[in-house]
Amino acid sequence: MEPLLVVIIVLAVAGSAALGIWAYLRHRYLRAVEARGWRAIGSPPISLVHGLNVPPFGLGFDRRVSKQVSGSASDGTPFSAFVYRSTEANPRGWMLTMPLPHSFPEAEAWTQTGRGRRELDGLGAGVQVGPATARAADLVYATEVARAAGELQGPFGVTVDHEYLVLGPVPHDLDALAAAAEQLAGMRRALLASPVAGLQGPTPPRHLSIYGRPGWVVIDRDDSMLRMVEHTGGGSHHQAHDIITGLEQGLRFVRLRHTWETTSTSTDSEGRTTTRTDHHEETVCGYATTFPFHPISINQGWFGNRRKFEWEAFNDRVTVRAPDARFASDVIHQRQMEYLMALRSPSFSINADGSITVRQNDRWAPHDIVAQAGELAGFFGHVPDFVWQQLGAWPRPIPRLGGEPG
Repeated sequence: MEPLLVVIIVLAVAGSAALGIWAYLRHRYLRAVEARGWRAIGSPPISLVHGLNVPPFGLGFDRRVSKQVSGSASDGTPFSAFVYRSTEANPRGWMLTMPLPHSFPEAEAWTQTGRGRRELDGLGAGVQVGPATARAADLVYATEVARAAGELQGPFGVTVDHEYLVLGPVPHDLDALAAAAEQLAGMRRALLASPVAGLQGPTPPRHLSIYGRPGWVVIDRDDSMLRMVEHTGGGSHHQAHDIITGLEQGLRFVRLRHTWETTSTSTDSEGRTTTRTDHHEETVCGYATTFPFHPISINQGWFGNRRKFEWEAFNDRVTVRAPDARFASDVIHQRQMEYLMALRSPSFSINADGSITVRQNDRWAPHDIVAQAGELAGFFGHVPDFVWQQLGAWPRPIPRLGGEPG
């Protein structure tokens, strides 16, 4: 028998054996889940985590859920456990969720053998009650959450995430999951029997979102979003990934990772042709007004009517271009010039269609989006009231900054 044929036969037998072992173990696992009255779902939809926005949720891209198990604790409270991962989080175990009767304010708790998440440091210092520590914006609420978390055992962390208690990670073991579900149900009962049971939290997002910005929407891929931003042209297979879109400080924005391909052909000295395909990517962000405004640019572009002002130091550092000289004069008054001079290096262009072109960076993390929107909002905040009235945008869409002319 040919050696290659022997290798193929051996590999086929080994593959069949491995598949058989996997099928047997999978069958045993499903039987064990069903024996507890639970249900297993191998590929749950990402909508399973819609409404969860406290870390490890609400961070990063490429968010995925898998291996869901759902059931009930002994008191009848339903639970759902699943594997979750993203580019910013990869918990080593199940994330266990249990519903609350309504949305509660954000909070975090952990046992003496656990620790808080650094992403939640903004909640302040922890309050310890017995074996548990908790933190929340309200001290009384944090104290009651810590008292309720005394039901927990082991190195668990728990968050109050809108309409859910979330515990994890729980080891991939059905006995461990059952024990964790009972502990979380105990914490839930204690919290709902406490003086803070009636506290109302914010409405949870009904989509994938960003922690701290629940109104923003995260989309895995939507190539149509490329129409909303300036991006590199040419090439082929243009795609939009890792999209964030929403409203920030009165301005719409779209942030995305753009990928595309270019193909080149070369011929060597012997006439042989080689075709090469290169893959490219860039991260871009674009803003747009939600109100009427005339075109004007700050330190962008080489063409258009440049407008100069009486402050020569300003003219040296800031290039203002606008087709309407009167509009530029009304908008770029003394306080506006002082504001633009105080910025490190302002660069943006408000276009006739309402889009706003800004200087790009390599990442466009959420804090970059907020910072750029803040710079633009500061510019609009220095626009006088009478300009907004002339534009037909009244009451003014961006709040006036203190001391600005009316």
